[in-house]
Amino acid sequence: MEHKKEFKKIGFIFGLKKEMKLVSSTNNNKFCVYGYGKSSKEATKKLLKLGVDIVVNFGFAGSVSKSLKNGDIVFVNKILNERNKKLTPSKFNQDFFKNLEKKIKFVKCDLLTVQKIVGDKRAKLKLVKKFKSISVIDMEAYYIKEELLKVNIPMLSFKVIFDDLTFDIPSYILDCINDRGELKIVHFLKRLILKPKRIFELINVNFKFSKSKKVLESLVNSF
Repeated sequence: MEHKKEFKKIGFIFGLKKEMKLVSSTNNNKFCVYGYGKSSKEATKKLLKLGVDIVVNFGFAGSVSKSLKNGDIVFVNKILNERNKKLTPSKFNQDFFKNLEKKIKFVKCDLLTVQKIVGDKRAKLKLVKKFKSISVIDMEAYYIKEELLKVNIPMLSFKVIFDDLTFDIPSYILDCINDRGELKIVHFLKRLILKPKRIFELINVNFKFSKSKKVLESLVNSF
């Protein structure tokens, strides 16, 4: 992409290790790290120590807008936190965005970084009432941007929608996620054994996840 000519060292930062593993190759000019939630601050500092001059944040996100569906790509505009503090996007010239739009089909949206996973429609709609401009929620972007502003390093943030407003992430799945964003397999299997019919619900969730994963993989490897 065009930005490779402008920036010598590019840092990729993900929320989850499994997201980072989607990167097919790295080189001397491309570095990858991950950090879940607030730990994304430390991951950002790792990239800064490597001397990157731009950071690209990738990851899955939740939609709080009826117009954003599973598998859609979002280019993050303004980033808010739950105290309603706003961070404005990095500035790039028009040619940069024209080249970007030729390569990627995306929608520009404002994003809210939350402290825990919000997986059900009712809770999401409450957030929209409070933070009226947002269309997307994640758990890392605000913390990453906050660190980068301290040293004036530009950031791009792309999110692929996993959970949209047409379905909820089951609460028993959320209860089985640890503080690194990983699924606690033993706990999860116990929940499944207790209620085997949940398998039908999981098939739908897995279908949605597979679709968004495919989009994210294609996106990260286009850079």
